[in-house]
Amino acid sequence: MTKPRLSTTRELYGILGAHPQASTLQREMNAIFDAEGIDAFCDRYPTNVDQIPERLSEMFHFDRRAYIVGSKLQEAILPLLDVVDTSGAVDLVLNKGGVLTGYFLGDISSEGVLKFVEANK
Repeated sequence: MTKPRLSTTRELYGILGAHPQASTLQREMNAIFDAEGIDAFCDRYPTNVDQIPERLSEMFHFDRRAYIVGSKLQEAILPLLDVVDTSGAVDLVLNKGGVLTGYFLGDISSEGVLKFVEANK
């Protein structure tokens, strides 16, 4: 099991698996949270294909808001999600009240992810 949420008000975001911009995304998202006084944190969750079910279970049980999905996991995660958008590809998973929904943004940026999450609550 990876890092559970200790505060019931804190929103958790994650980068699932390897992503070429993982350090930058994590740093930028956490800086946005700090600058805007948002009780949230983005962490990295090293994951291989066999660990996807466990990470999705953690997302559900610990009420994590969103995962940015690394390219090597994007195909394998598809059949494990409750809903997948019409693109049929996934680079972002949102936890919408316990329904794990996959989206393809194509161009992942920290601001873009946070705006998308806010618009899709």
